[in-house]
Amino acid sequence: MLLVAGMLELGRGYSFGVATSDAARDAARYVAGKTSNTNGPGIASMCSIVTADLQAVTGNISCATQVLHKPPFVAGTDYTKPVPGQAVVAVYCGANTNCSGTTTTLYNTDVYVYVYYGFSDLNILGGGITITGSSRATTAW
Repeated sequence: MLLVAGMLELGRGYSFGVATSDAARDAARYVAGKTSNTNGPGIASMCSIVTADLQAVTGNISCATQVLHKPPFVAGTDYTKPVPGQAVVAVYCGANTNCSGTTTTLYNTDVYVYVYYGFSDLNILGGGITITGSSRATTAW
């Protein structure tokens, strides 16, 4: 019985891992894109993409903390560690503020998006686990 419960929890954890990775990838692609002739979409618009991607997983999303250095990001310093059932998003947009700068400030800038999810595994595998999904995109405009 314990083996079956453990396998189910691993499957659930894998499902949440795929969801966080997909959300990070979609957000990085979106924020590295361009919404007008001069500006990127910004973090607020990117947050709606993450929220839509994680809607089936959780409604408790803390979006988004802008980090002023490249990864790795440190829990408690760069972003708030998620509680069970919460997703926390951390973003790095180079030297740009809010990922919405002009063409010259964002040209060929690496954008990093990390989604951290507090997974509660019913204490079968040891309790609360943070699942991380991350993606990097480069602006090409």
